Amino acid sequence: MVAHVIPPYLPIRPGRVKPFLARLIMSPPQRLLAPVRLLWPIPRAFGWAAVLRYDDVAEVLQRHDVFRVPFAAEISRLNDGAEPGTPFILGIDDEHAHRRQLEDIMWAFRLRDIGEIVAPRSFASAEAHLKKAPPGSFDAIPGLITAVPLDICRAYYGVALEENERQTFAYAAIELSGHLFGAPPIEPTAEGRENDAGAYVRAIVDRSIDRELAAPSGSETIVARLARRPECDKRTIRAILIGMITGFVPTNTMAGGHILEMLLRKPTMLNAARFAAESGDDDRLRHCLFEALRYMPINLGPFRICSRDYTVASDARRAAKLAKDTKVLAMTSSAMFDSRHVLRPFRFDPSRPASNHMHFGFGMHWCAGAMIARTQITQTFKALLLARPKAERAPGRRGKLALWGLFPDHLYIV
Repeated sequence: MVAHVIPPYLPIRPGRVKPFLARLIMSPPQRLLAPVRLLWPIPRAFGWAAVLRYDDVAEVLQRHDVFRVPFAAEISRLNDGAEPGTPFILGIDDEHAHRRQLEDIMWAFRLRDIGEIVAPRSFASAEAHLKKAPPGSFDAIPGLITAVPLDICRAYYGVALEENERQTFAYAAIELSGHLFGAPPIEPTAEGRENDAGAYVRAIVDRSIDRELAAPSGSETIVARLARRPECDKRTIRAILIGMITGFVPTNTMAGGHILEMLLRKPTMLNAARFAAESGDDDRLRHCLFEALRYMPINLGPFRICSRDYTVASDARRAAKLAKDTKVLAMTSSAMFDSRHVLRPFRFDPSRPASNHMHFGFGMHWCAGAMIARTQITQTFKALLLARPKAERAPGRRGKLALWGLFPDHLYIV
């Protein structure tokens, strides 16, 4: 068996984000954006542009032939630790190449796993962490919101993650996510923090793959399934695993932390979610949670690079011509409050159609792990609301959401 040395990675707290900027990104002022959507729906200046209306956001995210993801080269480099690297579907704009890797992913991450594996294991994991929590206040972010996705990575993905590596692994994945999905240009930094984080995640993933290749377990983990698939070599397996981890642990930490913050902030949302959990209505609970997330989404929206001159909303009065190389922010956070598409957007309504939500993107780059993410979050909050139906913030500063960069890091509840 190959001996693996896990390279050092020391999580260093990112520079503090100005509180007003953090609030702006986590909870955009939608009532102030409403007149902007009306009067200046496609603002642009100095090589940058943003699209605010639902239809325009959908157009940008569907036209992957024009609007390219800015992190394609960097995610490939970090997957292998060298250029050009192995791509992951989030960074693949070519439809045929995207479809080929998506087939591998869908072959491994099977639909029936959602009900048979992900849901029960997420609930059991959350219950176990809640039972270990002290009877008074406890830190719900590392102790629950991040802990359950890490358990799913180990039990379902098959990541050979040791107990003493868990939190460091989470911070490394968060560092990768923040680097890859931030504002362009997405390039190697002078500090090289993303290289250290990538090396740490890559070494643990490689250890998992090599153990499976050396001694096939015959299990139904994702690692074991991909190792049995003839079409997948080690580099492809690694790219899929790193991509699915980087899109899962950090994103669900962000989403879960924001949902918890909104439930604690808005009693109406908390009571609706609690009633659904106590009624055993998982679908209703999921709708409550992701409707709450609409008010504090995971980000303002994804960035794209315009690969050629292109006119957005070409058949409308608001038509805007974007020059080649324009950096475009597709503001899904704004689109989810666009009254032209979303009925009564400022009303908390768990019965909204799924099309009103853009949490997992839109078009070809819609998140491949969306069903896993939704199920894990739903089952985690189900366990929390059943175990602590009267959950509220801990007093003082500990009861306020603390951030790691822009990612939730601490939030004590009682």
